[in-house]
Amino acid sequence: MRKIAKKLTALVLAATMVLSPLAVHASETEQQPEQFEVTIQTATQTAEALMEALSIAGFTVAIVDVDSGFTWLQGFGYADAATQVPVTEYTLFSIGSTAKIFTAIAIMQLVEDGILDLDEPIVTYLPEFRLLPNPVHGGDYRNITTRMLLTHVSGIHEFHGSESASLIAQDRYFKNRLMPYLAELHMQNQEVNRVTYNNTAYTMLGILVARLTGSANYFDGFVRYTQENIFDPAGMASSSFEINSANRANIATPYIDATTPGMFMYVSAASAGSMVSNAYDMAQFMHIMLSGGGDILLPATIQEMRTPQDFGIPFPNDIPNMPMGLGLMYVAHADGLVTIGHGGSLHHHTEFLLDFDNGIGVFVSGNSATSAAATTPLATAILRAAVEEKTGQALQPTANRNMVFVTNPEQLTGRYNSLALGGTIEVVLCEEGAPQIAGIPGLPEPLALAPRGDGGFETMLGVVRFQEVQGIMFMFLDTQFGPTLVGERVAFQPSESIARWVGNYRQVDPVSGTYAYVNVGVDEDGIAYIIMGPATFLVNEIDPYNFHFPSRIREMGSVARFSMDGDTAYFRYSGSYMTRTEAVPEPATQEAYLRFVMGSTEYTLAGIPHQMDAASFMDTVYNRTMVPLRVIAEVFGAEVDWIDETGTATIVLGDINLAISTAEPLPGSFGIPHNIDGHIFVPLRYVAYAFGVNVDWDGANQAAYVFIAE
Repeated sequence: MRKIAKKLTALVLAATMVLSPLAVHASETEQQPEQFEVTIQTATQTAEALMEALSIAGFTVAIVDVDSGFTWLQGFGYADAATQVPVTEYTLFSIGSTAKIFTAIAIMQLVEDGILDLDEPIVTYLPEFRLLPNPVHGGDYRNITTRMLLTHVSGIHEFHGSESASLIAQDRYFKNRLMPYLAELHMQNQEVNRVTYNNTAYTMLGILVARLTGSANYFDGFVRYTQENIFDPAGMASSSFEINSANRANIATPYIDATTPGMFMYVSAASAGSMVSNAYDMAQFMHIMLSGGGDILLPATIQEMRTPQDFGIPFPNDIPNMPMGLGLMYVAHADGLVTIGHGGSLHHHTEFLLDFDNGIGVFVSGNSATSAAATTPLATAILRAAVEEKTGQALQPTANRNMVFVTNPEQLTGRYNSLALGGTIEVVLCEEGAPQIAGIPGLPEPLALAPRGDGGFETMLGVVRFQEVQGIMFMFLDTQFGPTLVGERVAFQPSESIARWVGNYRQVDPVSGTYAYVNVGVDEDGIAYIIMGPATFLVNEIDPYNFHFPSRIREMGSVARFSMDGDTAYFRYSGSYMTRTEAVPEPATQEAYLRFVMGSTEYTLAGIPHQMDAASFMDTVYNRTMVPLRVIAEVFGAEVDWIDETGTATIVLGDINLAISTAEPLPGSFGIPHNIDGHIFVPLRYVAYAFGVNVDWDGANQAAYVFIAE
């Protein structure tokens, strides 16, 4: 147990608020109609309108006021539409990155107990932690501190390996393998160079918690610590970072829209976003946070967490207009009002807001993919209504005075990438010349943008604004009384290779037996698209096998990877691995190839080819098949000179002369070669890069192919 004595005063002061009886059903609040009657009406009408407009299966909502002890809990729609099981205040939702608040609390508890220093480099606590410098931007992992991890400025490599999530179960040993993976990856950017949202940073924070509390297994240690030191003291009996047989059945079914089942994702990088909770537990938590921390945190610690951290990093950032607290985001200023919280998206979508000045908290979560565009507008509408009703003063969203917004409709047209609004959307002009947003999942008709006269456009989702920065047009949505970035205009390029991968891909959830589909195609402009559930994403080609959702906000954005095994094509994105449902023959120009089978002894001269996990190398775009240089020399008719004393080899093919060292990373972010039993192994992807040939992957049979055009 943590130290309790020093928190006694805060606990006593908070007790009357924390122990206020929570409303079991919304109907109980009807006995007190004078309390937030307008707010409840706003919550109900807005939730029902958004469910109807966007085809959402269900919502859960919690509203609290710490000063009066008021709590309102309400479920809308269905936790399971097929059996018509309703959402209640006890229905569990996966709250995604909202869980980062609880990871940050665990860290701050260690700071309170004198175990951890936020500004001490994390190598002090994790001496085996390593990262290579970014080949362009540099950076030194030895400078990374816990404060940098908490605020997304560490520059640590953002790991998106397939092991971080699963459709079957959480991998309890994933965290223990993470640091060896990172040791051969480059920093994403220099530390304290830019704010770049980073899940790996919070995975590392979970490892820190487990290590510093004496746990050898980082997953189990983090789960146990948060249970004993956060959830149990807070009375959050149903909340956990672990998905198990005890809570899985009570988690709301994920849906694509109101009726089409989706897939449940088990997150092994637990501290980055695996937590499940419900409206009842989150209401308990909001009361505790707004009343000074109870037995969870000292009031001074909460104040430090909500204080924006100033690293002097200029706009544009990954998340502009949202100064970072310690584990808390969405800090926006207008008319002296400050609201603090964190959103989360996985197979469910969540918004969590705390208004410390007025003592009000709002929690919203939806179980359809289409709710991605709804949780923030719903939570914001509820918070606005609650603040106005409590204070008796009307609040108007006010734009940041340092932001000049674009209002000319003709300057706004184009395609925008918007994860917040569910995919690639497009600003178009109607016949009358007024702007509209087309392509928002769940909306059958374009979203009308009505000019407000203050630089914004009124919509059913809230006020939308546009700003151009360094030639890029950004889209903002007024949330928490300030403009929050939700998308950016992107230039898409025609793809020469997407035709090979066109088709429908399918994956079966082994637990529920439900199917997930992805459709890959090409539009009339030759631009590749990927349809996931209700969302359509336009993608740009990296190479013939890898496509990304371009974003200057996230630099590279997310990557979709394709591979071929004979006539079968595979699609991989994050934790999903899908098979194309129809066969497509290999192009005639790729008939000549050499097949490398992992573990095969066929190439005894130079060792056995082997598969390296994607995360073992600098970028996670590719899986790596390592092959000996002697085999490459034989295949391509190249010459190889060995310098064993320095671990360097030189391979010569025509005009190409490459010096390859086992101590230095390869150019082009291909990782570091390996010296195994005196043989230098390099990734086949590097062979493709250096010699202009294609490489395909056979995940099912653990084989790789080098294609040589005839």
